[in-house]
Amino acid sequence: MEKSGCTFFMGMDMLLERKVERMLPWIILLCIVGLALVFAEMLIPGFGVFGILGSVCLLGTAFLVAKVYGITAFLITVVLLVIAFALMIVLAKKSGFYNKVVLRDKQEAQDFDESTLQGLLGAEGVTQTTLRPFGVADFQGKMVDVCSNGDFIDRGKRVRVTHIQGKTVTVAEC
Repeated sequence: MEKSGCTFFMGMDMLLERKVERMLPWIILLCIVGLALVFAEMLIPGFGVFGILGSVCLLGTAFLVAKVYGITAFLITVVLLVIAFALMIVLAKKSGFYNKVVLRDKQEAQDFDESTLQGLLGAEGVTQTTLRPFGVADFQGKMVDVCSNGDFIDRGKRVRVTHIQGKTVTVAEC
């Protein structure tokens, strides 16, 4: 086994020595793919496949740079990768994109004031979403979460409040 492993790495060395000038575009491509996969891992909920593949690509980039261009280029590459990753996170946070896709540890609870529903009994409004059976209706400029009597009601239909119990507003089509 040692002999075949040694032969493999000797073959890689010979291949890399002959193709040094053609390796740079592949190294850059591998680095970009790795960063994109790591970024995708931050955005897409899953099992970490993108993160693992991205890390493998970035390690491959570092390995190729070390083999082809030497240890100094390797160290520069590692520093640049860390800077690129940090910059990617900072830009995502500043653009507001980060807050849209990353869940917060704690979500602030909003107290519901049931007095806002007073006076809605018998009121007529227009559905803003299709009620299946839950949805949203507009009552005199006030958006209210409503529930139909089990029927689906299309968006834009006129509805009347038939019952209010706690936070549940029940409506029927007019």
